[in-house]
Amino acid sequence: MWGIVLLNVAAGKEPEFFSNLGSIQQVRHVFYLFDDYEYLVEVEADSPQEMAKVMTNHIRHLPGVERTATFIEGKQSVESPVVRPEAVEDSIPLW
Repeated sequence: MWGIVLLNVAAGKEPEFFSNLGSIQQVRHVFYLFDDYEYLVEVEADSPQEMAKVMTNHIRHLPGVERTATFIEGKQSVESPVVRPEAVEDSIPLW
């Protein structure tokens, strides 16, 4: 399973942050961003429990990490309740 962490690092803490980030085996890629967050970190784990552990116990506690937003791959097990216009009798044209 895959997850993404958006994060900001305190000024001057980048070398220590990256040194420690490199020791986390589940980290696959790091991208620099030009937006509200400075970095995007891609993480791969074998289970939701491992993913949560890596993101909460490791990445969020690295030196210099000030702010994070975490996104974890999910699966939808139910079908969408969206009704297509062609399936509705006497539908009103939308255009």
